[in-house]
Amino acid sequence: MTGVGAVLSQNGHPVAFYSKALGVNNQKLSIYEKEFIAILMAVDKWRCYLQRGQFVIKTDHKSLCHLQDQTLSTDWQKKAMTKLAGLQFKLQYKKGSKNKVADALSRVGHAMECSAISGATPIWLQVLNSYTTDVTAQQLLTELAVVSPNAAGFSLQHGLIYKGTTLWVGNNTALRTKIIAAFHSTAVGGHSGVQASYQRVKKLFFWPGLK
Repeated sequence: MTGVGAVLSQNGHPVAFYSKALGVNNQKLSIYEKEFIAILMAVDKWRCYLQRGQFVIKTDHKSLCHLQDQTLSTDWQKKAMTKLAGLQFKLQYKKGSKNKVADALSRVGHAMECSAISGATPIWLQVLNSYTTDVTAQQLLTELAVVSPNAAGFSLQHGLIYKGTTLWVGNNTALRTKIIAAFHSTAVGGHSGVQASYQRVKKLFFWPGLK
């Protein structure tokens, strides 16, 4: 494990992904300590949002869920916990195999700092805006407002259209290109080729002609 990563989500939908390479000394730490570093890194990155209220930290490392109940026996632990002081957080265990969003986004080719599918406007809001000029999306929104999911497997969740478990992206070339670039041209994608990039994108997003 040469790097750590974290996903910021809202209402269960990914908003941003952040990863960072570990230094030589940190690479020698235990898995527990590396996962702890990932939490601290994520809190530092998004502190301006997290300090406003309660939030949940989901981890696939079960022992970290008892972090608040453990006796801090080392100087490292005590120093690290001071970074979480004053924040209203709750730790939850989520099995890695059930955390598909984080798993898909964290399969990076290069362990380096990055911020994918993030910007001034969250990706879920950009997707929502893409529906306004998409005739098919408008028809689906009308239909799903009555019956969700429908016979074709589409459903409506928090105003967003889903095809099964993937997010439907409206007919917006700029947004679709941005999504593809995030999974191919950035450190997350690592320029790993058409097929690999396609497999990454289709785990989270769907639109006609995606392949």
